[in-house]
Amino acid sequence: MILSWLLPRLKRRHGNSSPGRTESEDVSQALKDFGRVPIEMLKKQLIEANLKRDAALTEVSEMRSSFGELTKKLETLESYCEELKKALRQTVEANSSSKRVNLSDLMPVNEEVMIEGFLQIVSEARLSVKQFCKTLSDQIDESDEELTDNLNLLLKPYKLSLSSRHSKAVFYHLEAIINQAFYQDFENCVFQKNGTPKLLDPQQHRQAQFQSFASLRNLSWNEVLKKGTKCYSEELNQFCDQKMRCIITTLKWTTPWSETLLESFFVAGKCIWLLHLLAFSFCPPLMILRVDENRPFDSHYMEDIFADKQKEQKPSRVKAMIMPGFYVQDKILRCKVLCRYKSVAS
Repeated sequence: MILSWLLPRLKRRHGNSSPGRTESEDVSQALKDFGRVPIEMLKKQLIEANLKRDAALTEVSEMRSSFGELTKKLETLESYCEELKKALRQTVEANSSSKRVNLSDLMPVNEEVMIEGFLQIVSEARLSVKQFCKTLSDQIDESDEELTDNLNLLLKPYKLSLSSRHSKAVFYHLEAIINQAFYQDFENCVFQKNGTPKLLDPQQHRQAQFQSFASLRNLSWNEVLKKGTKCYSEELNQFCDQKMRCIITTLKWTTPWSETLLESFFVAGKCIWLLHLLAFSFCPPLMILRVDENRPFDSHYMEDIFADKQKEQKPSRVKAMIMPGFYVQDKILRCKVLCRYKSVAS
């Protein structure tokens, strides 16, 4: 093959030779010229060319195989994505339908009515606790040394004492103590420390809360006197017992409560229990707003009890929280506080 490639070139190279030269002389000359070409180098180049060709063919074959596998994987992935989209669409439609049905069954009134009802119960709860504190204050027996000593001990951090128990400052601090006892553990879904719901399904729990609220809304003291609280609600009965023990223990109250005091306590306890039931009928539940002592005053979240009487001074820090507030969805129902003041710069 190499000779056939070289001979034409040699023929062209010697095409102008004298016409008298014989063919054998031409062949002899070609062989001499051929001897000048490095045969080993040509062999090496040929081998390298063959290797590159084989490598290229192998690479092309592998690429074709990879493209085939990739095409199959893409087809499988597209099919899987379509199945996921279909399943997601069906799930969303099913959930939407379920929510519409369940929420319709869950609450017989719309959300606006529930919010109005909640604000009304907050107002009733605050007034009823205030009335209970007034009745309690009127029945403090100053001859009961253990009671008076303990109350003075509770008031001492605020530089107050029972000797001026009819002052508003003493009354507000007593109200703060009572509210703290009443609203303790309000954040828990069953109003108990570390309490767990009876119904684990959130929608069923909200439904039960609202139904209980509706059934107890108009429960009167006279009905309780006739049949007892337990007859109408085991949970309300336990709540009232627990809060009464807490208040008695905190104040170290030793004398029996009069019927007037018991009635005012029941009204306050029922209002706060109803408030909790209604708060946890929302999704998500309406959360209580509390502030600690010595916190900087913020009028967006707090209302100063003595704001009208402290015109020459402005509130600086919280002295005591009298009653908690609430986060009512996108609105703030401010908590009421006693403040420490600083003079307004002239």
